[in-house]
Amino acid sequence: MNFMENCMKKSVLVLFVVMFVFLGVQFAFGQDANTPAAVGKAVAVPPIPDANQVIMVFDGKELTIGQLQYLAPKLDAETIKKAAEYWLDSQLLYEEAVKQGLGKDEKSKFLADMNSKKVFANAVVEKALNEIKIDDSQVKKYYDENKDTDQSLKEPMYLSFSHITVDSQEKAEEVLKKLNEGNDINVLAKEMSVANDASKGGRAAKYQQNTIESRYGKEFLDALLGASEGKVIGPIKNKDGKYEVAMHEGKREPKVKDFDKVSGQIKSKLENEAKGKTVEGLLKKLRENAKDRYVKKGALATDANSQ
Repeated sequence: MNFMENCMKKSVLVLFVVMFVFLGVQFAFGQDANTPAAVGKAVAVPPIPDANQVIMVFDGKELTIGQLQYLAPKLDAETIKKAAEYWLDSQLLYEEAVKQGLGKDEKSKFLADMNSKKVFANAVVEKALNEIKIDDSQVKKYYDENKDTDQSLKEPMYLSFSHITVDSQEKAEEVLKKLNEGNDINVLAKEMSVANDASKGGRAAKYQQNTIESRYGKEFLDALLGASEGKVIGPIKNKDGKYEVAMHEGKREPKVKDFDKVSGQIKSKLENEAKGKTVEGLLKKLRENAKDRYVKKGALATDANSQ
């Protein structure tokens, strides 16, 4: 039996063992200290173990620290103990699955085959992704070419205003008349506004555009953006059906962030884009090379013909 067939056989049998899943969760999230340790030949663990050190032996099969690192890259004494017990319990459950003859139905065979191939497929993808390198010159080039258009590289615009919210158009017209007569909007807000911020004079300082739109509606935001500082806008019906009269009290334009503050962000963006293109290109190449080995049928054939 070759290596791949052996992996598939084990996957079929272990797939059916519900406790195996439970133990995996138990390992990942921690196990009660009172739970008895599994029986095995445990070896003392040094503070900084060597990857080649054998940590447990079961029926002549050795488990090393290096193998445990495939399960948990950052190992401490407690994690080593739990990971080793997880490995041992897996061996025991596999044996029990063999004895019970589990894993013979078609569904399990198919899923086990997929799972065994997935391990190697992930390794191929990981190898390709590890070859991706984004250097500082690429990051700086993106910054220089996109700092004026990529909003993620800018500090947002902030708008400040004071507003009065009332229940009707007529009431809003009354507010507007009083403002035109020279009344202070913050004083009027305390007297006439039904908004939650009335007691604070209706002041809204340094609000981002998306916040204004979500609270008051797009029509209100557009009017505010079109106004100059000190200008009164309204009456405008807000998104809740009430009416707004407001005074523009200042705007801070979007500001490009310093390169040092966004270089890490840009590098992650470029790496993610490169990874997507790498995987897409790899799969496209593999499918092209294998186009004479597979045939789309049924619904897939219909879909292929429509493309």
